[in-house]
Amino acid sequence: MPDTFIKNNMSIVVSFLVAVFTAGGIFAEFTAIKNELTTVHERLDKKIRIINDLEDRLLDIEKQLEYERGFLDAAKKKKK
Repeated sequence: MPDTFIKNNMSIVVSFLVAVFTAGGIFAEFTAIKNELTTVHERLDKKIRIINDLEDRLLDIEKQLEYERGFLDAAKKKKK
């Protein structure tokens, strides 16, 4: 009985097998894309942290420069 069903409906069986393999391929592609996206996200987070650290260092340097400029201006005014 099952043999006759397969023989009579070979196109359905083949279509089913193609659909299963296609679904597996699509799943594999989505999994690969998800992994790649996770990797890119982690790298982006690292770069954002580096940029934030550099901005903090730049602000500290600017504060130090402003302090020194103010100190020098005050010293010049005091001499006059």
